[in-house]
Amino acid sequence: MKKTLFLLVVSFMMLSLNAQEYVSTTPSNRSVLIEEFTGRNCGYCPDGHRIANQIVHDNPGRVWAVNIHAGGFAPTSYPNLITDVSVTIHNGFGVTSYPSGVVNRSTPSAVGRNQWPSFSSIQLQQISEVNIGGDFEIDYANRTADITVEVYYTANSSESTNYLTVIMIQDSIMGSQSGMSSNPEQIVNGQYCHMHVLRDVITPSWGEEISPTTAGTLITRNYTYEIPEMIGDPNGVEVDLDNISFIAYITEKPQGTPTRPVLNVCELGVAPPTYLVVDICDGESYHEYGFDYDTPAIGTYHDEYIDEDGNIYILTLNVHQTYTRDLSADICEGEDFNYGAFHFNNPSAGVHVQENVLESIYGCDSIITMTLTVHPSYETNITAEICEGEDYKENGFNINNASAGVINEELVLETVQDCDSIINLTLTVHPQPVVEIEGATEINLGESLTLTASGADSYEWSTGQTTASITVSPTEVTTYSVIGISNGCESDEVEHTVNVFDNINENSAIKANIYPNPTNAEVMIECQDMNEITVFMPNGQTLETILVSDSKYTLNMSVYKSGIYFVRITSNNGTTLQKVVKN
Repeated sequence: MKKTLFLLVVSFMMLSLNAQEYVSTTPSNRSVLIEEFTGRNCGYCPDGHRIANQIVHDNPGRVWAVNIHAGGFAPTSYPNLITDVSVTIHNGFGVTSYPSGVVNRSTPSAVGRNQWPSFSSIQLQQISEVNIGGDFEIDYANRTADITVEVYYTANSSESTNYLTVIMIQDSIMGSQSGMSSNPEQIVNGQYCHMHVLRDVITPSWGEEISPTTAGTLITRNYTYEIPEMIGDPNGVEVDLDNISFIAYITEKPQGTPTRPVLNVCELGVAPPTYLVVDICDGESYHEYGFDYDTPAIGTYHDEYIDEDGNIYILTLNVHQTYTRDLSADICEGEDFNYGAFHFNNPSAGVHVQENVLESIYGCDSIITMTLTVHPSYETNITAEICEGEDYKENGFNINNASAGVINEELVLETVQDCDSIINLTLTVHPQPVVEIEGATEINLGESLTLTASGADSYEWSTGQTTASITVSPTEVTTYSVIGISNGCESDEVEHTVNVFDNINENSAIKANIYPNPTNAEVMIECQDMNEITVFMPNGQTLETILVSDSKYTLNMSVYKSGIYFVRITSNNGTTLQKVVKN
């Protein structure tokens, strides 16, 4: 075995003092910071945690979520997760509903949890003008963290001054949580395991000014942060040094502007890793620096190992196949063939293969393969079937993007030996099935409906069912899709959206007045002993929920589009539903 080993960390240390150590200088797309406004008394918030966790899971190393506990649903009982910085950021976005959040601070106010995936997808596809990286090292005896952040501009920022923010988050804080059944993955022994909770900020809350912000600029910031033993007053939570991490991000404008977009974000590493690049041959093993690879298959492997001292080793293991060279030749039936080490004596018609073993530059065996085609002089008929739009590249034919129907082609094989062979191809190209879905598009909550697909021999629904008709009972607006299959050919995916209406019966015993109705902007709501007002659309989608402790409340509908809305008023005496028309 011949190995090539590079300790890249040493190479980094030999660079000039102004060279970057952690941040890339190659332009890249934005990573995403999801700041989720939440609280332990918020029944819908665990569903927000679940949605944010899924986005993080689907985009490893590209998306980070931060839970910000503040507002009316965040209690001060143990564990009190409210901090000064969480209140500052919460108030900076004027949050009034929960859960809500901002994705890379790309909107002037927080948006609902169902919008986070689409906003994240948009951000992930944008090219960032700046890259960010860094690491931190914790001194456990003195409870301090030495933090290094590097910022490199691959393009000019639209603002001459940007802002660097470094925050500390903490995982695995056990405590109560309303509605936790909607996120069972974070339930441990009957308690809720709060993750990526915002605990403190190392820089000013809205960031430290950095400049210049022009292409080619490298900015390095070093911080020594004294880690508190407890955060939160009253009923604070211990800061567990084994469950904290640091996130750094760059924003374009300070707090107070209509938008303050996050240009890029990263989680800081614990320490610079040692990079290992190793080459072995197929059939060999590698057992060094804590890595164990027993005769791995051909290919490249990327792995990471952390030893008992916290040293990080990142391995790139190249398993080289035996070097191969493919040779080919053609002769006519009845002839001999001799080339170097290859000898064929009067081979029969068909394809004949011989191998010759040599040694490659990695000390691995190399194989030269000779493929000899002996052509007969006769006619061959071939039949085949494919789907519309597919290619057929077999038996010497080269048919691209075939249209539905029957294709007949003839291939004449001519060699230097003047032996001709004719191959007749009859290719049946099956059309792509066209599928339609029939069924209602509206349903009342609790009811069922039948969706029927047509146009194909068999079907695969997004629900996993394979019958032509399925019965569904959605509880919210749901889009179903189906793919039809005929003759082994799949149709385009067809979608059918079902709107769900939440029919709430009005309690005639509860008296409430809403005026003016219709309205252009505000309506006055009057009802004795009110405690909650919920506004939703006819399809059941909730727009906002407001906690009330009075008999009068002025509801601002100026930001709503014109149309019909429903207002559910909950009091100590029951619930009533009122329709409001917005002009």
